[in-house]
Amino acid sequence: MVAIVFALNGFAFATLFSRIPAVRDTLDLSPAGTGLLLLALSAGTLTALPLSGAVVHRIGPAPAVLAGTVTAVAGLGVVAAGLWAAATPTTAVGLVLYGAGSSTWDVAMNVEGAAVERRLGRTLMPRFHAGFSIGAITGALAGAASARWQVDVSPQLMLVGPACLVGAAVAVRAFLPASEPDRSAPARTLAAWREPRTLLIGLLVCSFALVEGVANDWLALALVDGHGTAQTVGAIGLGVFVAAMTIGRLGGGAVLDRYGRAPVLRATAVLAALGVGTVVAGDPLPLVIVGAVLW
Repeated sequence: MVAIVFALNGFAFATLFSRIPAVRDTLDLSPAGTGLLLLALSAGTLTALPLSGAVVHRIGPAPAVLAGTVTAVAGLGVVAAGLWAAATPTTAVGLVLYGAGSSTWDVAMNVEGAAVERRLGRTLMPRFHAGFSIGAITGALAGAASARWQVDVSPQLMLVGPACLVGAAVAVRAFLPASEPDRSAPARTLAAWREPRTLLIGLLVCSFALVEGVANDWLALALVDGHGTAQTVGAIGLGVFVAAMTIGRLGGGAVLDRYGRAPVLRATAVLAALGVGTVVAGDPLPLVIVGAVLW
């Protein structure tokens, strides 16, 4: 059931972001305006992330997943209302809510996934993240189909949000029983932040999150505006990117066990850099798609 929660998170994310070109057109935004609108999502994420760990620690992963899902789904509803009214400020408020809810949902499901991994004594996190990617592929394909058949973004979001909420509410019932909070955890957390390697790991995570986030936010739009494709192709391009991530995540555990974390980290960083460069400078379209796979 943990994998289902991951998949639902990915599905909601890709449903929204595969339709960014349509959102841009509905609100008649310039590239700068689109960037500012997407900044609202980042604002919600950055506001919630520092607090989400404490929320999960206090109420447990299952309630935190539900709280995050409710907030994210409410955000999708506000985005839908903003697009229906062609109101950019309302859409931005919805993205703030979605970013806050989705990030809390994300942290809580990862905490539960780590607990399941410890309980079973096996490497499972790459598979859980593959569940996210599978959900995202499905969402991107749904976005591509909606773009192909010229379905407005608003009704699509209004259908997807409640479906994700119902699915998450059912899935969390199978989470591990809540345990007593570890009172020594805050002290250990503060001690960890005094270690230089913690800061270096944080820098690496931030860098890779930025690289992935750029693709999530801009790849579909880059294909439509930068390479002159239809919105359907833009959504499919995002799906290809997520599909490549899925393959990497499904095989990630075995690759890490065989070659070690540091060599794999270096190799994947090089591949990501090559992919970004190919998407930005590549032509024709098949080469750009290869870049998305490497990215």
